[in-house]
Amino acid sequence: MRVRISLSTMKFLFPLFSCLILSVSGHTSSIAISTTSGKLHGTELNGVMSFKGVRFARAPTDQLRWEPPVPFVSAEPQNATVLGPSCLQQFAFATGAFTELLFNDPTPASENEDCLFLNVWAPSTNTKQKKPVLFWIYGGDFIAGTASYPIYDGSSLAANQDIVVVTSNYRTNVFGFPSAPDLPITQNNLGFLDQELALEWVQLNIAQFGGDPDEVTIAGQSAGADSVGLAIVRDLVKTPFRAGVMLSGAPTSASPIPSFTSFNAFAVAVGCPQVAGPSRLGCLKQVPAATIRNFTNGPLSGSFGPVVDNITVFADPLERLRGGAAANVPIIIGNMENDGTAFTVGETNLTAFLGGGGPGMPISPALVQSLYPGRNDSVIIADAFRDRGFRCPAELWSAALTGAGVSSVFRYSYGAVFADLQKFPGAGAWHSSEIGPLFGTFNRSTATPAEAAWSGTFQTAIANFIKDPTASPALNWQKYVPGPPAVTLAKLAYSGNVEPGNFVDPVPSSAIDGPCDALWDAFLDVTV
Repeated sequence: MRVRISLSTMKFLFPLFSCLILSVSGHTSSIAISTTSGKLHGTELNGVMSFKGVRFARAPTDQLRWEPPVPFVSAEPQNATVLGPSCLQQFAFATGAFTELLFNDPTPASENEDCLFLNVWAPSTNTKQKKPVLFWIYGGDFIAGTASYPIYDGSSLAANQDIVVVTSNYRTNVFGFPSAPDLPITQNNLGFLDQELALEWVQLNIAQFGGDPDEVTIAGQSAGADSVGLAIVRDLVKTPFRAGVMLSGAPTSASPIPSFTSFNAFAVAVGCPQVAGPSRLGCLKQVPAATIRNFTNGPLSGSFGPVVDNITVFADPLERLRGGAAANVPIIIGNMENDGTAFTVGETNLTAFLGGGGPGMPISPALVQSLYPGRNDSVIIADAFRDRGFRCPAELWSAALTGAGVSSVFRYSYGAVFADLQKFPGAGAWHSSEIGPLFGTFNRSTATPAEAAWSGTFQTAIANFIKDPTASPALNWQKYVPGPPAVTLAKLAYSGNVEPGNFVDPVPSSAIDGPCDALWDAFLDVTV
């Protein structure tokens, strides 16, 4: 079940554009804009309007826990000057503390089950021409993450690139992706329904901020990129976006059979031992959120994530792309040169790393070593993790999209490395280290001039795509054609090249896709 509001139903709630300056103090002004969520009182600073902590859905608490999001509709004044709380996050298992250090630092001001808020940054120049819109979806493996991280502040993008930026929360872990037999299978991917409702809010309201609802690009990193891909694969009746940016993430084949093991164990652990069904669900809705978070962040928690429901998630996304059963929209897609390092710190035993094998296919360490010549096992482990998790999915998606006739696909590999971003030994261009440069939220007190220059270069390239997704986003960044002899895969900022005229080094995809073609694609592209 997906809740929708029609544009015609909501028109009476606000005028087409209402923008009122209320008070001025120095360079900061109070500003109010009418939306379906009420009259939002935000701020204007240095040419950028910001509206933070905007409620787009009713609190998903009590009887609305594990229910599809319900639109929040109001005509009342709303304070929109403070970021809303994060949804409750999960940092469990042996790697939990390290993961939290890397991806949850600084921690958000608060976490709360009542968390369905979004944020808007928009240039305050009042022109008749509507501006392109970036809708950002955060990563976090569908168990953590929040739009309230300072690194996702949209001020720099709005000011420097003249676009409107929207970031939005969605439920994660057991709250957003419970894998619960007590719920209809179509109600298990609640986080994706949250994302859809936030996009509907954008369609209804973004013109009030000077944005163009027909020029929305959805973008995300890691699980956020997976979310973008899944939205494309759904082929929504009226796709509420015209382009997508997928940074280090793309959905591949998934089992159509859900596992309820983690949820069943969770239910018993928090005091609801009934058999699966309405009685147990009623019991679980009464368990305090803090109790649930304590369990999911403890040593006995299981894993929670998306399930195949054939509405928001499909078992065979690549086949849907190839068959044309997906939105035909321009795409930027790619990965970090060192996407695997953050997930393999301290791993040196290649045999143990490969122990999980794959579907009917044991993996020989000798075979894997032959695909990465001249590297020790620690480096091979990190590179193999990168390839199977990020580079090979990008290769498969790029080929499927171009094969299906999508005319504007831009593929990249990101190689920018800066000393102040090296949070652990051997990090390199590690997973998520592109976000600070993209948003312009990198640490300016420790950054080198080259890092600051790179932020402007990379930000402009992505913004160019958002403004016109059919044109090359930068010099020498051509539309992607798989395989040789085409030289259309853009290596970005390798060898310290950070200026607009030299940061793209085009190479044939075969220069980096060898291990994917020889081994890993077979595990990722499985027709179910």
